[in-house]
Amino acid sequence: MEFKLFTGKAANIFAENRMLKFTILVLLAAVLVLSFCVVTAMNRERVILVPPVINSKVMITGDHASDDYLREFSRYIISLALTYNSANARNQFSELLAVYDPAGFPNARKELYELADRIETTRASSAFHIQSMTNSADRNQVEVVGSKMTYIGEMKADIVQTAYIVEYRFDNGRFVLTRLYEKPAVINNTNAK
Repeated sequence: MEFKLFTGKAANIFAENRMLKFTILVLLAAVLVLSFCVVTAMNRERVILVPPVINSKVMITGDHASDDYLREFSRYIISLALTYNSANARNQFSELLAVYDPAGFPNARKELYELADRIETTRASSAFHIQSMTNSADRNQVEVVGSKMTYIGEMKADIVQTAYIVEYRFDNGRFVLTRLYEKPAVINNTNAK
């Protein structure tokens, strides 16, 4: 590229150098701005786990989620934890551990794999049929009431009406299971006279 603006060859070379320096500075500024935008976008990226059977519109904002999302995720967790047989229990428990809170993960892993060992040795199976779900958003709990049927081999061992509590929290928009436990039964202490 040769400028014909200036009559001297040296003046043309200086003009070309100034233009090339300006172009390099503009490109450097563009690279810096784009790098800043990429870093900002990466910091704002969120991972949101969606249960496989979502069939309604769900919304997650900060530390809160819509009731439909909590209901579907609770149904997914209860299904993994309470409906199993000796062939699939270990795989289901591994999938359940993927949504567990890192703080409670070691204890949950130990308990679930011990349960899987007992299920495999006794050839036990279980089915849990959900009857109702109640969300307590202020306490980050979902209460799931239903009937649990337990089988040992081919024989039905037990049918129990029970309630389970799913405690959760949100970490950067991601549902995290903090605790799953059976709700203690309330015993009525009325004396019939």
